[in-house]
Amino acid sequence: MKFAPVVVALLLLSASARALPAAPTGIEITRATLPNGLRIVVLRDRLAPLVTTWLNVEAGSDDEPITGLAHAQEHMFYRGSRTLSGAAPDEVAGFTGDQDNADTQSEITQFYHLVPSADLDLALQLDRARFHGILDSQRDWNEERGAIEQEVTRDNSDANYRLYVKVLHHLLAGTPYADEGLGTLESFGKQVNAPQLRAFYDAWYHPNNAIYVIAGDVDPQAAIASVRRFFGALPAVPVPAHRPGRLAPLEPATYSDTSDESSTEAMIAYRCPGYDDPAYAASVVLGDVLNSQRSDLFGLVAAGKAQAVEADLNQWPKAGFVQLISHVAVATKPKSAIADLEAVVAKYRASGVPADLVEAAKQREIIRDRTAASSLLNLAGTWSQALAVEHRTPADDVAAIARVTPAQVDALLRTYFTAATVTTAYAVPKNGGAVTGGASAGTQESAKPESTKIEPLPRWAETALRQLAPPERTIAPVSFTLPNGLRVVVQTERASPAVAVAGTIVHDAGLEEPSGKSGVQSVLEALLPYGTKTYSRVAYQAQIDAISATVTNGFAFTLDVPSASFERGMQLLADDELHPALDATSFGVVRTERVDALSGDATNPDHLTAVASANALYPAGDPERRFATPGSVAALSLADVKAAYALAFRPDLTTIAIVGDVTPARARAALARWFGGWRSAGARPVVFPAVVADNAVAKIDIPATGRLQDTVLLQETLPITLADPDRAPLEVANTVLSGDFSSVLIRDMRVTTGYVYFVGSALVAGKTRSLFGVRYGCAPENFAKAQAVLESDLSRLQAKPFDSERLQRAKSRLVSLVVLQADSYDDLAQRLVTNASQGFAPDHDYALARDELAATPRSVQWAMARWIRPRGFVRVVEGPAPR
Repeated sequence: MKFAPVVVALLLLSASARALPAAPTGIEITRATLPNGLRIVVLRDRLAPLVTTWLNVEAGSDDEPITGLAHAQEHMFYRGSRTLSGAAPDEVAGFTGDQDNADTQSEITQFYHLVPSADLDLALQLDRARFHGILDSQRDWNEERGAIEQEVTRDNSDANYRLYVKVLHHLLAGTPYADEGLGTLESFGKQVNAPQLRAFYDAWYHPNNAIYVIAGDVDPQAAIASVRRFFGALPAVPVPAHRPGRLAPLEPATYSDTSDESSTEAMIAYRCPGYDDPAYAASVVLGDVLNSQRSDLFGLVAAGKAQAVEADLNQWPKAGFVQLISHVAVATKPKSAIADLEAVVAKYRASGVPADLVEAAKQREIIRDRTAASSLLNLAGTWSQALAVEHRTPADDVAAIARVTPAQVDALLRTYFTAATVTTAYAVPKNGGAVTGGASAGTQESAKPESTKIEPLPRWAETALRQLAPPERTIAPVSFTLPNGLRVVVQTERASPAVAVAGTIVHDAGLEEPSGKSGVQSVLEALLPYGTKTYSRVAYQAQIDAISATVTNGFAFTLDVPSASFERGMQLLADDELHPALDATSFGVVRTERVDALSGDATNPDHLTAVASANALYPAGDPERRFATPGSVAALSLADVKAAYALAFRPDLTTIAIVGDVTPARARAALARWFGGWRSAGARPVVFPAVVADNAVAKIDIPATGRLQDTVLLQETLPITLADPDRAPLEVANTVLSGDFSSVLIRDMRVTTGYVYFVGSALVAGKTRSLFGVRYGCAPENFAKAQAVLESDLSRLQAKPFDSERLQRAKSRLVSLVVLQADSYDDLAQRLVTNASQGFAPDHDYALARDELAATPRSVQWAMARWIRPRGFVRVVEGPAPR
């Protein structure tokens, strides 16, 4: 559970609004309630010229008479209204770069946007047009049903999801919470219809049953005035009472399934308090304690008894449950893994949870609260959760957590985590490991769908599109290079007293690993969290906890730390990256875990797809075709790992980006002190592979146990690079194809036909070689039809110049995305380090956007015709045999 940033008293105002005192994080909070009951919270956060809006409707799966009805209505929200055609909202969202989406929970349905601040009114008008006067026509439902049914088959193809549903039904029997909310093929195919959808919408979608949370760089009074202008005339309507429930008596139970994973998943689950329970705060702290790398749960990984572990809290107002999950080697008996999890619980029940872990968990939640302004989406999401689901403020949650004592956590553990009511579950892999197919011609079925009509924009949206211009620079990063070759980028931000650090060491395992040593870099990376030459694994994590920081280590590394502890955080980050312990005992544990994981990979569909794709795309001997095996890793020595570290971990291949409340001078001083003594040994290794020729066409089928839906991956090599002049027009073409819900592939393959649930295309440009790919999920019987539409769309876009209006909207989206990448410190740091490590200016996105704006209909068509081969893909299908 994440808690948002304000510890102040909030006053509910009616019809008018006034600002409350600024929170310690610098966020200005303003609340208002319109006469029709619509509640508004504006969180002014000057992180970036962006705003996110979250419309929280207080109705969800708890309130549906038919399972999946609330979820279906969420989908239909995007199918048009009396004032907007079904496609128009997607067109508006597309050209603004809007990161819009929705989700259905038990108590609420959320609709959210992330747009440039100047486009706030557009986002509000999109919601207004659908919040009153939605169509919910049978024709639209018939089209949308195909897509939502494929969502059902996708989720039910996952054994871990199937186990979750069984556990949910058992632990929360007797309550509305036992309805997982996804829906079923039966309910969507035979029960849900237009009248049912309309009745649900008419019952719940009213201003007095909604909360609007708006976070970003906006004037609070102006934002509230806009909401009042668009929503103020909507009438308040009485809404039904929410369905009551009563928990059934709980008995122990065990559930099992087979999966297509690389490892066995074992789980134990217990009921726990819900949001309304006084012990809720203690449950949050307990969850944090269990997920600590100092806990006995993670100790299972350190002892070689598990490959990965986690503790998941699933909570509702009146009840919840906790899952302790362990991923173990295929050869490990599920009962043994479950016994290990139960032993962790038994020890904590007997001796109590460590008080220092309780205190560390509390401090992390408090620091997360104080620094939440560093992420707009997290900020708005946390406030939405607190207000619409928990019916209190984030300040209430933080205050309750601050009062939690170790005795309260122990009492909760001893009350709920009992052997008399434990639920156990496991999923064991059962993969055949078969791969069929090879060189082949393209799809035989033909389809020539009419090009999806470009919907005219609403009048209120046209002006924004016509004002298309290069993105305004919102960052001014400072770059410098230390004498040892380490490149550093610093972007000072004052929105939150936090710092995000992202680093990368450029490497290529296929080129750098010696013959017969495949997998040595993965073993090295897995060893880094096992301590340094200064601290043991547990002692190192204790130091991280002491400053409420978060660190990840490896070739890609990160640090999130309060700005006051920046220097200490950089010291600890450097200690692990530059001085890892690499001890024999930990090496033995990690090597065994990697061997076990690779043994599971031998029949795992995802791994088989990676291997089969690489073998088909690249020639014999290419580094992309090198994959670790159980044998290659089992033969490794600790000396091999140390040699791999000496070769690959070098300052002259490293780039670090720092974003947040720190000046360039302060950052330089910390980097010089803790990373300045780092030295490169020997010649710089080759880290970029050679150029390759076009791949041959291939078709490969990979069965996957338990899957009901096919995942289709199509890839082809391109002889272009990051710096190629054709990159910009190809990026524009890719945005036209699948940049948003108004794009060609999504409209033709999902919206108008329902052939697929998801589809996306991507240009993956590299320093020496590139890939173009398309990925989609569909029912097996839809495969040939979906593939034919895809090939037809690609060919059509090569045959004639792109429509200028569609191109204009794609360019507008790309321009907006440059600004939207600054929605959090972490995202911005990742973007800066990516650009800089590729040899570009850290803010290269602005230059690329200018090139994209310069693309013409003919230049985009020409790039598509020159480089993209519609029938030249390596095609891999995971799942049932395609038809």
